[in-house]
Amino acid sequence: MCAILVALSGCASRTDNEAPLAGVAIALTNAGFEAAPGADGSIEGWTTSQHAGPVSYKTGIDRDVHAKGAASFRIERIREQVYGSVSQTVPVASHAGHTLELSAKMRTRDVGPGGWQLTLVFTGGVPNPAREAAPLTGTQDFRTVAIRTRVPPGAQDVEFSAVLNDYGTAWLDDVNLRVVD
Repeated sequence: MCAILVALSGCASRTDNEAPLAGVAIALTNAGFEAAPGADGSIEGWTTSQHAGPVSYKTGIDRDVHAKGAASFRIERIREQVYGSVSQTVPVASHAGHTLELSAKMRTRDVGPGGWQLTLVFTGGVPNPAREAAPLTGTQDFRTVAIRTRVPPGAQDVEFSAVLNDYGTAWLDDVNLRVVD
């Protein structure tokens, strides 16, 4: 992991007691969805979920449609449901007071007005309204969607998600989280 961080930060380094470096990527697991799915269809590093009730989404790795690399995440609503999502949680306590940028490549096919949306939420007993990007609707090719927000004091982790709030099919690829100041 240090080699990855050093490469991304232009050979800069820091100790755990120093302030984070601007422009440094925060390591994510399987951010490009390149790892093979588990025997049960699980996606390394990611959690899929839906609001409630019977299974209403088909989710998985798509090796035919991708923005970068050889794969992406795909979700399709197959029965009416409030939302379905894919998420990952990473620690951010050492970045309190700094600005993070979450970005991802997102694509839609026939997505309803509720849209396909990038969101993030901090944990750790902090005031926590969700930070949300504008939802993508209709049919759109891959585009970069991003959220910038300051890490509140006391935040321990950040959970970021891509949420399908309506009918249709959507893709997620090339997810990045970095300190920008």
